[in-house]
Amino acid sequence: MTPAQFIEKRRPDWQELDGILQQIEYHRDASISARLFLRFARLYRSACTDLSLADTWRLPRDMREYLEGLVSRGHSNLYSYPRNRMRDIADFFLHTVPRIVYRDTYVRICVLAFYIPAIISGFLAYHSDEFAKATLGEATMIAFEEMHSSHETQSNEMITSAGFYVQHNTTLALIAFGMGILGGVGSLFAILTNAIFLGAVLGFLLTTPSAMNIINWIFAHAPFELTGLVLSAGAGLRIGFSMIAPGGRERMRALREEAYNSIPIISAAVLLIVLAAPIEAFLGPVSEPPMLYVKYSTGLFCLLLVIFYFIVLGNIRHREHNGYMRLLAAKKIQEPMMEFGEKLKRN
Repeated sequence: MTPAQFIEKRRPDWQELDGILQQIEYHRDASISARLFLRFARLYRSACTDLSLADTWRLPRDMREYLEGLVSRGHSNLYSYPRNRMRDIADFFLHTVPRIVYRDTYVRICVLAFYIPAIISGFLAYHSDEFAKATLGEATMIAFEEMHSSHETQSNEMITSAGFYVQHNTTLALIAFGMGILGGVGSLFAILTNAIFLGAVLGFLLTTPSAMNIINWIFAHAPFELTGLVLSAGAGLRIGFSMIAPGGRERMRALREEAYNSIPIISAAVLLIVLAAPIEAFLGPVSEPPMLYVKYSTGLFCLLLVIFYFIVLGNIRHREHNGYMRLLAAKKIQEPMMEFGEKLKRN
């Protein structure tokens, strides 16, 4: 039997398990019949066995992730029912989100697709006025220079600028996510063009008397805002690419499954962009001590928090999850063998 034949043979049970899980999750307060619960338990055990055979059958990565998700959801609903909603929310943000973002290939692609072109664009704009003009246009260069020209810009003017940036970056994040429906190419295009534009703006402004003003302005909120933009593109890329490479699934089903898998990523993106807005609005205008020190401390804290949450904690949760899944799969293989051994002894 080939891997494709194995998937085709087992897919109906996986789809049935997925349907039962959705029924349990979306109607958590309603009771389910004993027959349905027994069927759910049998399908869950079968899915655990299938997951343990994933390496043997050399299943594609997306199919393996789909099985891991089924088994994880099945275990949560089988052994933790009923559940505390506040505990679910805490578990989602402290375990699921960092783990999913850390291991997601599409997020990593978007991180590289944003920061590498942004750094190159900033370097070229800093050293070449012609590159800045070609990328931004003279009118845009003048507008940005005037926006950040005064070190003692009035607070109401800076808050107006903050409103522009909040709206601008929120729009960019939505575009980066929504354009992913174009086979994922739209998300990559959005993230690349914005990387080049933002890098050129920063590189150009660093050559003007407004250099310290722009650094002071972006320092506090940039870690949250830029990370939210990248995560939005990563979620869009994951959803869009499923239409090009569905991994043996029907395209509409692949689209639904990857949209579900992208929920932790887009949730993190929305949260970061929302948190960045008040930071930008209230700390962006600050240019004098002692509040300036508060701004720098906030920016440093946000940067370290992003690194710790998505990289350090994400790596920890990823290792924990892998160890748990291996242990669970081994346990589900051993149980039938032990039962069979007991039957042999009795006979």
